[in-house]
Order: sequence, then structure tokens, then C-alpha cells
Amino acid sequence: MTPPFTLTPHDVQLLTRANAHAPKAGQPDPLLKALDDIAQRAVGHRLFTALRYDLEAGLAHRLYSSAPDVYPASGVKQIGAAPALRKMVESGQPLLTPDAAAVRLNFLDADAIFALQCESVLNIPVYGQGRLLGQINLLHAANTYTPAHVDFCAGLALIAAPALITPRPPP
Repeated sequence: MTPPFTLTPHDVQLLTRANAHAPKAGQPDPLLKALDDIAQRAVGHRLFTALRYDLEAGLAHRLYSSAPDVYPASGVKQIGAAPALRKMVESGQPLLTPDAAAVRLNFLDADAIFALQCESVLNIPVYGQGRLLGQINLLHAANTYTPAHVDFCAGLALIAAPALITPRPPP
């Protein structure tokens, strides 16, 4: 899809319904699922994930995945061992990884990313309560994402903040 990207009335309904329901054990967070659907419609992706940071422990916990069979929502990554995560935490800025060469440099799991036919990654920081909470990630074919996608997805990241603040119920 081409810019400008906007939220549709249907998107607003999705978000309203998602915010009206608390996450249930063993189920995807409804707010993150709604953002996945909106991102798919507005900018497209082959994979959408959301990570919550535990900066004291140096970990990123995957809270949501549109492909849980490949990237389960229970996944955990060491921030210091993952170049893209480390860059996100250090800079607090979006990271646009446009092609396979850049994916190989930034992601230790590049082969798993390529197995999904993805060669472009967009990582967007999620802020809330005055701090960096985590990130949302969109993956697609090479050279899919542009700076215009960064701006729209930064808006989605603002909406994602409550899902990264609120502890999820135990599985």
C-alpha cells in the first residue's frame, strides 16, 4: 500500500473491542492481535511480533507472534547477544533493515527469517510510562519498508504500549 497510511473506522472498532477485553491465559493479547491485523492491512507483513524488555535481566520476552509455530509467543532473547535488539535498546530509535545482507548483519536468527521468505525488517520501539518498554516488529520481502512505514508503525507502537505495560496472565 502507498502512503499516507491511516486508521480506518474498522481499525478503530478493532482497537475499541481489543481494549474492552483483558488478555486470557494461553490466548494472544487482543490489543496486539488488533495491531497485527491493522499492520497487515495498512503496510503488509509476513510476520508481526511484539517484545517486552526486562532491561535489568537483559532479556526481551516475545509476547505476541503472528506465526507462533515458528516464533512462539513464549520466546526469550538476550538483548546483548542480538545486534538489532542491542541497537534498539541503545538508541531507542526505529531500525529499518531493508535487505538480506542487512538482516544477516543484524539478526542471529537470519536463517529463520529467510525461511519465512522475509528479507526486510522494521523494528519500532514502544514507549510508555516514561520509558522504553519493548518493540513491535514487522517482517516482509526485501525492500518492502520505507521511512513512511516507520512513521505509521511508530503510531501503532504508541497504541501497543498498554499491552507491554500490563503483565500477561500466566499461560
